[in-house]
Amino acid sequence: MKAITTIPPYAPYLEDIVQHPIVEGLRLNTVMPIKEPLEEMLSRLKSIAGKKPIWLDLKCRQLRVSRGAYFNAPKEPTVIEVEGKKVVLDPSNPKAYGELRTPPWSIVELDHEIELDTTKPVKCYLNDGYQTAYIAKVDGNRLIMLDGPQRIIGGGESINILDPSLRIKGYLTDNDKRYIEAAKKVGIHTYMLSYVEESKDISDLLKLDPNAKIVAKIESERGLDFVKYDYPAIKNYVGLMAARGDLYVEVSRPHKILNATRQIVRADSQAISASRIFTSLRDSYMPSCTDISDIGFLREIGYKHIMVGDDICFKKESLFSALNLLQAINKDYVPDNYSTQIPKITQLGKIKKIIGG
Repeated sequence: MKAITTIPPYAPYLEDIVQHPIVEGLRLNTVMPIKEPLEEMLSRLKSIAGKKPIWLDLKCRQLRVSRGAYFNAPKEPTVIEVEGKKVVLDPSNPKAYGELRTPPWSIVELDHEIELDTTKPVKCYLNDGYQTAYIAKVDGNRLIMLDGPQRIIGGGESINILDPSLRIKGYLTDNDKRYIEAAKKVGIHTYMLSYVEESKDISDLLKLDPNAKIVAKIESERGLDFVKYDYPAIKNYVGLMAARGDLYVEVSRPHKILNATRQIVRADSQAISASRIFTSLRDSYMPSCTDISDIGFLREIGYKHIMVGDDICFKKESLFSALNLLQAINKDYVPDNYSTQIPKITQLGKIKKIIGG
């Protein structure tokens, strides 16, 4: 099993990452802030990477916050219904969280305009699905929120809306297009496309870079339908990724992440499993049993490639703990291929003789 690692563009340990034997490529998160012209940054990273590819992770239809702000609410109290309960939004009585006093309405601006049925407030998910908030109204790319999470929502943060009425306008963002143009000029043609849900998403990129090598990130139920119905026709040209950060939130029930992850590698034997990898290393250099078992599961169902995400790549110690651990697992753990095979009839006969019956 090999690894693609996320690279903070100004990390002092980039050369060390490239030299690690388990690393087969580098991934640049294109929403990371940069302090130099885009072409210069990409050219510098390409020089450091040498023969290993740099994958540009384009955000596409992944909903991300461009900025959060408070909204100047109407002066009169408003009553709306949330999950069968009436809620009074009284601008004169903000809620208090410690020292933070939050108005009953706030605005979140997205990098896409959307359409959403807000006849009733719609639940959305933040922070990898561990926080929820309600959308009261939609105004183009602005979400008018009912209260919201008890913290500041930062720019670049992803947001998940599972309501079936959601329609996202456009695919590639303006920032995606800037990266594509700059990448072509310095000879980078390797891309990861977020939230691929139809073949047109692939062609949208190929129109801008006909030489593109593409990994389609599967992050939603519609993405899984793409894998089932559309992907077979293009499987020789496009790779797949089980992007479990958002996919886990987007599947209808949490346990369905198991079948979704397996569906993707069955469609593409070289698929990449990404996100929620070695998350225990965020807080400790001792990995959890759960994290190690997760890698074992991925290997058992056929994954040969993983991608390590932002959460553990900003610190050299946590990143190299993950890479060294993966290297050790490769050495000491061999997947049991027989565990998924049905015993032959002759084998069943021998078993019956041994145990009786």
